[in-house]
This record gives sequence, structure tokens and C-alpha cells, in this order.
Amino acid sequence: MSVLEPPRRSDISPARRAVHRFLRGVGMLVGLLVVLSGVSRIAWADDSTTDAGAPPAPADDDSTAKATDSIPGSPRPAGLGLSPQAPPVPPASGGRAPSFGAPTQDPQWSFRIGGRIAGAEAIGIGRTPADAPVGYSGTALHVPALTQGRMPFFPGAGATLYFQTGTPIVTAYVLFYARMSGEDYNGYYNPQAGPDFGQAYLLITPAPIGPWHLSWRVGGFIETYGGPGQWGWGIFGPTLAVRGFGETTNADVEVSPDLRLSFTHGVLAVPGVPENFVRGDYNTWIETGVSDYLQHAHAGLTYKNQYLLRVHYVSDHSTDERKYLLTFLNTAPHDGHFDTYQVEARWLADPYGQFGITAMMYDFGTAASVGDGIWWGLDWTQGAREMINKFLGPNSNGNGKIQAISAEYDTSIARLLWAPRAFDGRAPDLRLAIAGMEYWTFASGDPDYKNATGYYVGLDTEYRFSSLFSFTFQAFGENRASDIGRWAVYSLNPGVQFHSDWLSTDRVFFIYSRRSYSSAVDNNSAAPLDRDVFTLGGYFTF
Repeated sequence: MSVLEPPRRSDISPARRAVHRFLRGVGMLVGLLVVLSGVSRIAWADDSTTDAGAPPAPADDDSTAKATDSIPGSPRPAGLGLSPQAPPVPPASGGRAPSFGAPTQDPQWSFRIGGRIAGAEAIGIGRTPADAPVGYSGTALHVPALTQGRMPFFPGAGATLYFQTGTPIVTAYVLFYARMSGEDYNGYYNPQAGPDFGQAYLLITPAPIGPWHLSWRVGGFIETYGGPGQWGWGIFGPTLAVRGFGETTNADVEVSPDLRLSFTHGVLAVPGVPENFVRGDYNTWIETGVSDYLQHAHAGLTYKNQYLLRVHYVSDHSTDERKYLLTFLNTAPHDGHFDTYQVEARWLADPYGQFGITAMMYDFGTAASVGDGIWWGLDWTQGAREMINKFLGPNSNGNGKIQAISAEYDTSIARLLWAPRAFDGRAPDLRLAIAGMEYWTFASGDPDYKNATGYYVGLDTEYRFSSLFSFTFQAFGENRASDIGRWAVYSLNPGVQFHSDWLSTDRVFFIYSRRSYSSAVDNNSAAPLDRDVFTLGGYFTF
């Protein structure tokens, strides 16, 4: 038989004949399924046609309608693959948990890059000096503006870049800062005015142990506490922040479905270099001739996710090893301490808003040598040095005690009007934040500051009338003691903002500021401060 001839039936073995029959049966079955599929499609098409033979127009279904801005009473948009009732919960910090309804996967490494770019420039309308030279005329424009007191923006340009990588168990964070303010942009001799390393630490979050949730932060970092604002910050910032190299341990325990307890303890250090070290201030975290070490402890409870009560304690001690340099108060070098005790309470009353209040006491003991382990205090004040200058006086030798109370109320008018329906922020809204703070210096080595009092008031409003534009109005006032009289500054700051959508955190703003000063503030007649200031700026996050 030729190799080109097909095999005769008698030459095919019984096994091969069985295989052929099986394959022929499979082919017939596939063909039958194809025919049935075609018939079903034809039948569906016949049923879906109208009398004229044309397919009907699509139904007016909310799920296929074009997305529009929210109006009172409209349903919330549903996410793809989620129930319409699924809450919009983002992933937890560091990737500890997936979003609500999202599929879970085995722990994998992830890498993220983000940051923020911001810049603002203010132009002040100058006033005629008291001793103006002969022939002086016109109006001077000051760039940057000559002002004192709180401004509704951060002057100059700056950027923050952060990197995050790791798993849900161990995550590494690195932050890099850059400020381009003032005349020394390079940041070589003044690191606060140029690029500088920010924070670098590891966050360790192991699996829960029963009702206990533990985490550790190890490295160089900053932690803030005590702010009465809605997110723990507020108009006047936090009342306590610590920084340094070390660790912080956190523990949360669910006592019941309504009650959760939290405990925090940490040990940090701010190292120093010898006083004759060349450029000992090459990094803002390094002290010249002074070393700080501190421990901080916190405890709190949360009830029904509406009521929060926390207590804070920090003790910062310094070792001053200088032999030739003096303190900033021109006193001899010496060891010192700076301690603080605080109680924080918060009430979240949806939909009425949130109210937060913090009571605090600061204790200074020869603290002119204490660095910035306690990094933040009253009124955007950094460290013991600025606290002493503002509230204890130049003749206090760094000794004294201060009591203060800070409160803030935040609310959304749209959330009130929509209640009990949920408001997702994609509609006109008027947002209000009202804050106040009062302090008492009940002990000080400077007689001009002993028993001195002062207060701060602030109002921050935003009327977001469209997805692209909003009006803002901010008002600030501060009145405190000084060695030459009452130091008082008040300002009214209306403005307009542009943003890309309802929920955008990016802004381009234009602000006008009308300011007034007491004689203790505007005390240089040869260079009077600006009363009218115009500012253009913006910020962008990514």
C-alpha cells in the first residue's frame, strides 16, 4: 500500500476505531450547541423588536444615566462591583487593610510615591515712613510683604516628597522637604530655608492578637497630639508634637463593640555635636553642644466612635556640654527640662459637626538649653526656645509654667440640611471652623511676664458654590503680653479659590488681607508694617 493512500477500514485497529467514534461524537455535540446558540439569539432578537421591526430605545435607568452633581435627595453613586450601600472606605495607612468589598490577596510588596507642591507670594502696600527723605513720593510695594502675626497661607514656595514601600506587616516611609523662602535658597547655612531630609521610619503592624492591635514606629519621625480640629490639627495647629530618633509603641484593644482603649509610649532622642564642630547646624534635627532625650506616654478611650478622651504626658531633658557658647538668653550653659501634661476631649455629633477641646500645662526648668524634642507648642510655636521668647520673657532664665486651653468647632451646613441623608461633598456647601485659645503664664522668672494672659481667636469659612470655584473668608486675632506692651494683631482675609472638582484638594487662590497692629507690634516708624496685602498662590498634591 502506498503511503499516500488512506488506510482501509480492515487495516484500522479496534482501538483507533473507538477513538474516531469518540471524536466524531464530540464534533457533533459542539455543532449542536452552536446551532442552539444561534437559534436562541434569533429568538431574543425577535422578542426585543418593536412593531416596526426596530429595537426599542434604552430605558431611562439611573444606573446608565450620565453622572451629574449631587442634589438633595439624589442617591449616592455606586462603585463598580460593589453594593450601592457599600461605604466609601479607603485603604488603611500603610496598606493594613483593603477597601470595603475589595478582593484580598496574599501580602505583597508595594511601592508608592506622592507629595505636595505649594507656593504663595504676597505683595504689601507700603505706607509712608515717618522720617521719609526729601523728595519721597509714591507708594512702595513690598515683596514679600512686611507683616506680623498669623497669615492665611504659608509664604514662599515648598515641596514635600514621600516614598512608601513594604507589606501590610512592615512598611518603610521616607519624606523629603524643600523650602525656598527668603534670600538663602540653597539651605546650606540655614537648612530650614532649603532642601532637607524630613522623616524616615519603619511602621510594623503585626496581625491582631485577639482583641489587641499592636504597632511600632522605629526611626526618625514626628508625631502630633492634642489638636482640637476635626482631624487633630485645627486652625491653631496641634498643642503637642514630639520628634527625634527612637521608637513609639501603640496598642489598641476592643473592650466591647462600643468601647476601644488605646495606649502609646515612646522614647526619642535629638543628638548633638560638639560646639566647635564645623557647621553643626547642617541638619535641623541636630543640636550644637546640646543633646535631648525624651519619653512620651498617652492613653485614651473611644466610645461609639463619637466620644474621645485622651491624656498626654511628655518629659524632655537636655544635657548641655558647651563650654564657650552661651544660650540664646545669653546665660551660661546648663542642663534643663521641658515637660507638658495635656487632656484632650472630642465629640463627633453627626450631622451637627465636631467639637474638640484640649487643656494643657507646660513646665519649664532652665529650659534655655532644651532643644526641639518637644517640637510644637502653643500657636505654631516650635520648641522650648520660641515658647520662652513668646510666653516667659527674655529675663526668665528659661523658668516658668504656662496653662492654656484650646477649643474648636467644625461643621458643614450642607450636611445639616441633608440629614438624615448622607452628604458626599459633591454639591454646594458652606463649611465653618471656629477656634479659640487662651493662656496664663502663672509662673515666670521675668516679672514683666509673670501672671500674664493672652488669647487667640480664629474663623475659617469656605462657601463652595460650584465644582470649580469657592469663596473663602478667614479672620484671626491674637493678643498677648510682651515687655513693651500688649502684642496684638488682627486681620480679615477674604479670598477666592479655583479647584478642579468638588472633592479636589488642589487649589489656586487669591486673597486680600486687611491687617491692624498694636503699637507694640508696629513700633518702627522708619519701616511701618503693611496694612493691605494681596496674595496669589496655590498647592498641588499627587
